[in-house]
Amino acid sequence: MLKKILFLHILLAFSLVVYAQSPAAFKVSPERPESGKPLTITYDASQTPLSGKKQVNAVVYQYINYKWRAADLKLNGVPNLWKATLNVPEDCGFLGFKFTSGDQIDNNRDQGYFVMLADPKRKGLIAPGGYAGWGMARSPKYGMDIPNYIKFDGISDSATYHWLNQEISFNQPSKSILAYPYASALRATYKDSATPRLQRVMAYLKRPDASELDLFNGRRIAQYLLNDKNTADSIEKVWLQRFPNGSLARLAAYKNIAQSRDIATILAASEKFLKDFPEYQSSPEIDAQNRVNYGMVYQNIIVFSAVQHPDGNEVARYVDSLSFENLPNVYYKLIQIPYDKGNLNRLKEYSDLLVKRFEYFKIHQPESMAYLSPLEWQKEYTRLFVINVSRVYAGLLNKAGLYAKALQVTQEAQKILKYKQASINNEQAIALKKLGKNAELEKLLIKSMFENQSSTEMTAMLKSLYVKRKKSATGFEAYLESLKNPADLQKNHEKLKARMIKKEMPTWSMKDMKGNTVTLASLKGKTIVMDFWATWCVPCKASFPGMKLAVEKYKNDPSVVFLFIDTEEYKAGFRDEVDRYIKDNQYPFQVLFDNQTEGAKTNDEVFSRVAKTFNISGIPQKLIIDRNGFLRFISIGYGGSATALADEISSLIELTKSAD
Repeated sequence: MLKKILFLHILLAFSLVVYAQSPAAFKVSPERPESGKPLTITYDASQTPLSGKKQVNAVVYQYINYKWRAADLKLNGVPNLWKATLNVPEDCGFLGFKFTSGDQIDNNRDQGYFVMLADPKRKGLIAPGGYAGWGMARSPKYGMDIPNYIKFDGISDSATYHWLNQEISFNQPSKSILAYPYASALRATYKDSATPRLQRVMAYLKRPDASELDLFNGRRIAQYLLNDKNTADSIEKVWLQRFPNGSLARLAAYKNIAQSRDIATILAASEKFLKDFPEYQSSPEIDAQNRVNYGMVYQNIIVFSAVQHPDGNEVARYVDSLSFENLPNVYYKLIQIPYDKGNLNRLKEYSDLLVKRFEYFKIHQPESMAYLSPLEWQKEYTRLFVINVSRVYAGLLNKAGLYAKALQVTQEAQKILKYKQASINNEQAIALKKLGKNAELEKLLIKSMFENQSSTEMTAMLKSLYVKRKKSATGFEAYLESLKNPADLQKNHEKLKARMIKKEMPTWSMKDMKGNTVTLASLKGKTIVMDFWATWCVPCKASFPGMKLAVEKYKNDPSVVFLFIDTEEYKAGFRDEVDRYIKDNQYPFQVLFDNQTEGAKTNDEVFSRVAKTFNISGIPQKLIIDRNGFLRFISIGYGGSATALADEISSLIELTKSAD
């Protein structure tokens, strides 16, 4: 009788696997594949999105020890008929397949291509992980599916419960691993009538030889699924008794780090935390649920130590402990924020250490990214490196005179960015100019201008090359405009036009740098550009070269006024700092100082009223006001290209001028 039941379970499992995919597109041999043995797949692309492709390959998702691990699989054959043999790992219970050709994929229309594996050691049974893989792969809300593989709402809770129940019934060691998703599916399926079974689950999780993870899951079930505080507290008490220096003590110590705002205190607490609770002794699963992030602890030490002890070696000491997930944030805080005003030699030293850590992960794929195949990981690594590191890294290399290396970094970045980021284009232009590669430089400048992703420095380079060829600057502005993509310009113009509004502007009165009073009423009849900024605002100041281009374009137009409103300053002596900054950078700007109301810590009286009136927040904010005092456009932030910003402001001005 037992054999008959087991046979029915296997028959049901395999029939469901076959039903879930298109038999015409995907076949496996043998028909009843086993874990640890070769498996041949045949893929007929004729009726799929990859029909007719010259080369098709696959990504294989292997469910090993209840976690997904992706591998690349090269297919052989001819268009529309592809084959490959996969050596299935011994501890794998379930497989998913995704077929690819370039950026195109076939995942069976979000139903997935799946294979459940038989257990060669236990004839007649499914391999460990087989049932759970089949359930979890199609249950995204439980958080144990294959990330970014299929997109749908998922199977029912009762179906998820069925497959997890099968897994636990036939593979007892999985009980601890799957306890919480099993209990969640049980509760969702049977509602209040699930209570007796949930209590039996908790009894198992509280057994004398229970692990920390068992007790943790038992408390979660009591707390979140049964809403039973008394039971949750009793489990926590047992947990503390059995593991006095375990995860609960770790959580308390971690929370203690954030109790202070004093850098020295945070540093001391972070160092003590690592000494008392070494990361290698922690439980990643419990830490993740408790939001204990060792990366944040290392970040505290690295970043704050660099501020407190600039001659110390804490960065070098801890950099190799950083996870890949924390590296971008550390690079931003340690390198990118102080980039424009920090010690460049020290910043480059730190940058080199962090880049070396990045490059380690290029070869050693992080465990957290195991759901990506090695080829997918290489693409994702490159993308993340470019987004988070390349621009500042290339800038530091240029400043250090390492132009060939800077050029290499920017050339790699262009494979991702395609000349659509002005800051990378600028660093590449500097490297090419310093290396005397004028032909390549001109090509870059022209490509960048076509994408409207150029800096004022690049515009000057292009002008120099133009004058050298033409022996005169005559016609340069027209030449510059001719390089831009007219389709993009028109498209952007139409997008801006759709954003036009008409709202009455609050009245205001502020003083300029010479102490003269300027009011909104005094400027009636003019188109006004108000740019709210502050000395501490990096994107505000980054936008100024582009704003300078716009100011210079309208310098002979008396109907257009640019006002740069310094606001939200909190340091003493900010007026002198503003004066120095404007003069040092030779910005032809009319600066007004926002008013400081009595008792306020910052000078934000006008900006606060404007922000409240128009439901905006944060700077930079650029407001375009028509000749009758109505607000017509709000431009938020800065996209990174001086030429694109100048064109945007110019379009907004012209649209405002022509508005009714």
